This record gives sequence, structure tokens and C-alpha cells, in this order.
Amino acid sequence: MPLWHVKHFKERVRMITFLVIVIALAGIAAVGYLVIKKVHPAASIFTVGIVLMMIAAAMGKIDNATREIEATGNAFYDELQIVESIFANRFTGIGMAIMVLFGFVSYMRYIGADAKAVVILSKPLRALHGSYWLIPVGFILGNILSLVVPSAASLSLLLIATLLPALVASGLTPLTVGAIVVTSSTIVPTPLEAGLIQGADLVGMPVTQYVFGHVALATIPTLLITAFIHMWWQRRCDLVDARKRADVAAGIVAATGATGAEMKAAKKGEKSTSGASNSASEATIQDALKRAANLPWFYALLPLLPLLLIIISAALKRLGVIPFEAGILPVTVVSLFIAMIVEAIRLRSLNKAIDAGKNFFTGMGEAAGGVVALLVAAAILVEGITQLGVIKMLTDATEGSSGAAALIILIFVVSVALLSTLTGSGTAPYFAFSEVVPHLAESGGVLPIRMLNSMWATSNLMRQVSPVCAAVLIVSGAIKVNPIELVKRTAVPMIAATVLNVIFSFLFIHA
Repeated sequence: MPLWHVKHFKERVRMITFLVIVIALAGIAAVGYLVIKKVHPAASIFTVGIVLMMIAAAMGKIDNATREIEATGNAFYDELQIVESIFANRFTGIGMAIMVLFGFVSYMRYIGADAKAVVILSKPLRALHGSYWLIPVGFILGNILSLVVPSAASLSLLLIATLLPALVASGLTPLTVGAIVVTSSTIVPTPLEAGLIQGADLVGMPVTQYVFGHVALATIPTLLITAFIHMWWQRRCDLVDARKRADVAAGIVAATGATGAEMKAAKKGEKSTSGASNSASEATIQDALKRAANLPWFYALLPLLPLLLIIISAALKRLGVIPFEAGILPVTVVSLFIAMIVEAIRLRSLNKAIDAGKNFFTGMGEAAGGVVALLVAAAILVEGITQLGVIKMLTDATEGSSGAAALIILIFVVSVALLSTLTGSGTAPYFAFSEVVPHLAESGGVLPIRMLNSMWATSNLMRQVSPVCAAVLIVSGAIKVNPIELVKRTAVPMIAATVLNVIFSFLFIHA
């Protein structure tokens, strides 16, 4: 081949490579733009993914597909067959397990067992009477309660109706308590969390081993240290706010000649106003709390049944008592039936307990339209990017270069952090990027678990820094403050937790 032909060929390859990267980046940017504009996350990711796959077909790159299908000779129709394969794969196995788990949570919510757990576990905090030690204790307890109430918005509503009034009455400021409530749903390691279930599936590992053998090594020390960062930051913010109020009060006195008695009266009125705003407006949550008051104490244990059964089965397998480790779906079904039997005994009506099971299927539908839809959409987006050849380019670039691999991990983590902060979502940013991690991490000499845990924790922590996060909006509305004021209280602890978790992922996760 003549030299000028070789030069022309290299230039053509570089142009195609540049074009492919531009297309992929444009697709990712389009997803970010749509999600920020409040377009449905799964629909946004799915649409962009389909477009990228069709572009790959037009460019003759369908041979890079990650799924085997029976080719028809029409690349565009073959892409649709790949989409069908992704749907079939994601709505079975991991997808079905997540749907069943969400159905169980919905049943717990209907019978009031989740509210019972929150009411019982929040009572001990009242004994500390306004001490700043309430902050780390309340933060850790709130995160433990997220095992019972996985939804950050639902947990916030329950804590507003139970914990917030008690802590404000004990002497903590509404903003301090609001920050505790908002950050109560973060990165507790549990085999029942959808992102961790998916992470275990991506690396081909039992979920208990993935969570307790790896993720917990990074997230537990992160949470413990963050609890005390929380205490320091909230105390500092309270002192700053107190000085500002004192300066404003002094200015008013100087300008208007108001007496000390008048100023005290004004402050008393302000305090009573903020105290009056500490009840939740959500009628369904209030109804659950009323029903929880009439439930036996052991109902607080029912939401924990799947977690307990999974841990017990894993322990029995390691002891050689049983030859298997129970999966999410079987233990959740068993837990549902136990809960239905308990409910039937309490109500003295088997019919009512079974009829309430409709909430289980309603919850499954919510999961199908939520988390599982994100799983499907993310897989399609990654399929499109993979077919274009971008993943291979990245893996080739990181192969044998730990510095390049670390840079790409940092880019992914920062991207997830920005999307979570802008959208207030902890699920969409993580699922949008997580599918690509195993291929990218292994070739770059980085453990996939480290990268997955860094991204998962970042998405769940940084959403609490978003002024459009559902939990932030709910709590700020309850205590009558601007969401930005509340975000100022959550930003430092959550950013610190994000940095700590990434560091601990590399220090403590080794397999």
C-alpha cells in the first residue's frame, strides 16, 4: 500500500473515532439534559439508548453487540431483537427480585408496620434532651431506619411526624433536625437495596457476600465518621445563625428603639411559629401513624424479616448446615406470608389479610415502572455506547495504565455526583453508568466492586445536596425554610461522606 494511502487510512480512522466519541458524549449529555428538565429518567435513558443503537446499525457496528441473536440481515431489525433480549433478561432474575421486594415494602406500608418501627426506634432519642450528641445518634438511627423504609421521601415524612417535633422540643434547632431527617437515607449496606442487588449481579457474586464482604467495609466507617462531621457542622451553623440573629436584633434596636421585652416577645413568637410547622401534612402518613399506635410492638420486626432471613441463610450455609444461600425473591415471599398470617391473627380475618395482598402487587408494579425500568433503560444505553466502540476505546486507553484508570473512575464519580445534585435522584445517575463498569474496570486494573461502590454511594449521598431532592423539599416545607437553607446544612457532611467513601473503597475493598 502506498504511503499516502496509509496516511489517508489513519486519518480516516481518527475521524471515525472522533465522530463516535462525539456521538456517545452527545448521547450522555442528552440524558443529563432530559433528566435535569424533569423528563422521566427511564424514558430519557431508554430513548437515547435506542437512538444510539440505531446509529450503530447505520454505521455497520452491530457486530459489536454484546448479545447473541439470530441475525435477519436487517441491522435495524436486529437491534430491536437485541432490545427484546435486554427486556427479557432484566425483567427476570434481578428485576423480578426487586419487584417482589418492592411489593413487600408496599404491604408493610399498608399494614403500618414500617411506621411502627419508626415510632419505636425514635423514642430513645428523646432522653438526650437537646444535647448535640443527638445529631450523630439521630443520623445513625435514621440510616438504620432506612432498612425498614427504603424510600427517602417516605422516611422523611415519617420522621417529620415522629422524630422532628420531639427533637425540636428538646432544644435542637429546626434546621439541625431537618438536616438529620434529610440525610437519614444514605448508604447503609443492605442486601435489600436495589443498587446493591444490581451491583452483585454485575460482578456475579452472592448479594450477601457483595454487601457484607465488600461494600460494608467502606460504607460503615464512612457513616460513623460522617455522623461526627454532621455534629460539628450543625453546631457551627447554629452558632453562625445565632450571631446573625443577634446582629440583626441589635440593628433593629438601634434603628427602631425597640425594647428588650419587645425583642423577646418577637423571638418567642418566631419560635412558636416554627414549632407549629413541625407536623407532616401527608394524610396517608398520619393515617399510618395512627394505625401504628394500635399495633403490637413486634410489628416493628416484620419489615426486617427478609433481611434477617437472608443473613440467617448465609450464616447457615457457611456453617455447613444447609447447602444453599437463600435469594431475595424466596425469602421475600416467605416474609410476606408470615406477615399475612400475623395480620390475619390480629384482625381475626383471613380474608382481610389476603385482600390486603393487592398492595403487594401494586408495589411490584411501582418497581417495574421505576427501578426495573431504569435497569432496562440503562442496559440499552450501554448497549448503544458499546456497539459504537466507545467502551473498547476506553478499555484500550486504560490497559496497563493505573493513572488513566484512576482518572476515568474520577470522571465517572464526578459525573454521578453532578447528576445526583442537579436532579435530586440517587437512582437514575447510578443506573445510567453502572452497567459499563465491569468491562471498563477490569481492563484498567481496577476492581469493579470498588468502582461500583464509589458510584452507588456517591449517587445516594449527593442527592441530599440537591435543592430539588424530594426529601429536601418535604422537610424544608415542614419547617418553613427555603430548600437552599437546608441544603447548606447537608452539603458539608454529604460531600465529606462522598470523598471518604471513595477513599475507603480503595483502602478496604480488596477482592
